[in-house]
Amino acid sequence: MSIRISGGRLKGRLIGSPQVANGVRPTTERVKLAIFSIISTCSVQDKSVLDLYSCTGALGFEAISRGASTVDMVEKNFKNYKLILENVKKLEVQDVAKVYKSTVRDFLNHINKKYELILVDPPFELNEWENILMNIGQRGILNSGGVLVAEHSSSLSLEKKYGELEMLDQRKYGDSLVSFFEVCNG
Repeated sequence: MSIRISGGRLKGRLIGSPQVANGVRPTTERVKLAIFSIISTCSVQDKSVLDLYSCTGALGFEAISRGASTVDMVEKNFKNYKLILENVKKLEVQDVAKVYKSTVRDFLNHINKKYELILVDPPFELNEWENILMNIGQRGILNSGGVLVAEHSSSLSLEKKYGELEMLDQRKYGDSLVSFFEVCNG
């Protein structure tokens, strides 16, 4: 199975995807288009992006295609990690993309970098939201003026605030709910 990049300079290019398995639920093209339409080009162009729970790297590759200056992708599954590395090579984006084989929790606990856009799309059955969003919200990993996009099950209700992260909007697409957060100061 292949996934198509839906916009930007790599629009129409295909990336590999893992075989359908429990917990593997790539973001649909409709949801990807909606996310990047809502956050707009100015939230991606020349920005530093973090793609957590990357799986295929589809959201990170969308950001690269739309002009991100750097994209860090975090994936703990070795097969998916290798697949992302293959996709980086296939798309010839080694100068922009960096792939980390790590759990999201470990990565966030050791990173000393700030991002303008953070994409969070874990498997629906994984519920680490409180820990992950609070870690990002308390440690200042998202720059002021940046955006965090969280795709999760529509049956899951996220809090309106995690540390300095505050929810701005939510949109429902089938069984997916996309929540948009930004840093609030005060």
